[in-house]
Amino acid sequence: MNLIRLLLLALGIWLLTLVVKRYLAAAGRKRGGTPRIGTMVRCAVCGLHVPEAEAVKRRDQYFCSAEHRDKASV
Repeated sequence: MNLIRLLLLALGIWLLTLVVKRYLAAAGRKRGGTPRIGTMVRCAVCGLHVPEAEAVKRRDQYFCSAEHRDKASV
C-alpha cells in the first residue's frame, strides 16, 4: 500500500513540474519575444542605422536627426 502511495506522489510531482514548465515557457514567449523594430535605414551624414519610423527623411535620403538633415544641406 505504501509503494502505491509513493508512486502516485511521484507521478503527481512529475505532472506538476511538467505543467509549470509549459506555463513558464509560454509566458516567456509572450513577454520576451523579439521586438519588431521595422526596416533600418542609414543616416547619410554619420552612417548610424536607425528605424525608418524614427528617421528624418528628405527626398531619398534618411538622417538620424534634424541636425544632420540640416548639416547635409549646407
